[in-house]
Amino acid sequence: MTQTRTWIPEPGLNVLQAIALGAVGFDLAVQHPVGLATAASFGLMVGGSFLGGWGTRRAARPMLLAVAGPAAMLMVRESIWLVTLNVLAVLGLLLLAAVVRDEPNPVAAALGRLIRPLRMMEPAFRSVHLVGKSVKAVAPTPRDISPKTRAILRGVAVAVPVVAVLGALLASSDALFRSIFEFSINMPLIGEHVWFLIVGGVISAGMAGHACWGENRDRVTPPELIGPTELVIALGGIVGVYSVFVITQVVAITAGAGYVRRNTGLTYAEYARQGFFQLLAAAALTLAVLLLLDRYSDTAGRGQRWVGPLQQTTVVLTLSVVAVAIRRLFLYESEFGLTMLRFSTIVFAGWIGIVFVLCGLKLANRLGPDFTNSVMVSAFLVLMTVNVANPESLVASRNIDRFGGTGQLDVEYLLESLGDDALPTILSNAETRGPACARLSRPDDRLLVFNLSRRSAAAYDSHCR
Repeated sequence: MTQTRTWIPEPGLNVLQAIALGAVGFDLAVQHPVGLATAASFGLMVGGSFLGGWGTRRAARPMLLAVAGPAAMLMVRESIWLVTLNVLAVLGLLLLAAVVRDEPNPVAAALGRLIRPLRMMEPAFRSVHLVGKSVKAVAPTPRDISPKTRAILRGVAVAVPVVAVLGALLASSDALFRSIFEFSINMPLIGEHVWFLIVGGVISAGMAGHACWGENRDRVTPPELIGPTELVIALGGIVGVYSVFVITQVVAITAGAGYVRRNTGLTYAEYARQGFFQLLAAAALTLAVLLLLDRYSDTAGRGQRWVGPLQQTTVVLTLSVVAVAIRRLFLYESEFGLTMLRFSTIVFAGWIGIVFVLCGLKLANRLGPDFTNSVMVSAFLVLMTVNVANPESLVASRNIDRFGGTGQLDVEYLLESLGDDALPTILSNAETRGPACARLSRPDDRLLVFNLSRRSAAAYDSHCR
């Protein structure tokens, strides 16, 4: 096996400028309320990737262009759930753009480099060497400094201490002269900016290390640890346990509540509302096993005629389990109401179902090497769809429609846990308008932190007058 390691692009001023932009962008993103400044700060980080040279790679461009989606939503939504997901999406896309290479199936290869800890950490540690070489490349040597520049530097070295001493003496002797130089310094705020600039610089340097560290390795064929017999037995076991589970669900639905109570001691409602997260965990585990076993499906030989049908059967049965999990959460929601956590888990379960459909297409050789790309695109589209749908408003509307006027509406949850995204919906209802107006405070609507939800909340002040 051969390998070559080089810096691509070469260390220099462009790399230092990219790291500096990333540091400034990170500081702005952390120090301001979510809004225009946050979105612009991520724009600086994207600009840094182009300035550093790795943003111009063909494979990196889609990720950097996709940053515009979740970054723009930071000017639209204020829900902590969506803000967190949008920020993680932006940072994940930036990291992926730094790691990706122009190679066959680049996204899967980049994720593979990130998943393996040693392969992930080596370029990050090498970033120290990259910064050092970049500084050395741009720093002038003594022989590069002209005699005139040396004379200026010597003059400054003499003038600075003399002027400082004279200024201090004159300031102590004259109050009016001293007032010219008096100004307040917010040291805690400066310290915070310095800290976040350092953290942002370290993160940006690590990403630059990933982006610039070129490493080419020969393709390594996985050892043939699993043969046709092992594949058939493993897949058959998964199909068997899922088949029994699906049969029990059919029996529970058809036999009725009496049968469930006799065998479990639970009412049908109690039985149906249990096990949501366990079912999702089982689906995620099955997905991982399917993808792992698929690496060895080419070695099945004569057993291949069994492997394909077993794989597809596993996908179909797992989709049934995901559907059961979603149904159980809807039953729970109908009893206790909708929350952002329940809404998010329903969306996540739906996305898991999409991933299994894509997995089925991959196992049937309908996607080829594009499975990883398709999964990422599906996650991106789901995130953008949820942003546009305004989940906090949906949660508020659903609870008001279901429990409004019954005395069971959890007004405290609507006011304490939901933000400006839900305020128009809350203020449009007579039962929740009064408590909402009592707590309504003027939102921050400065241009620097412009956010559409906060601006809309400010416009709804008239409902409380």
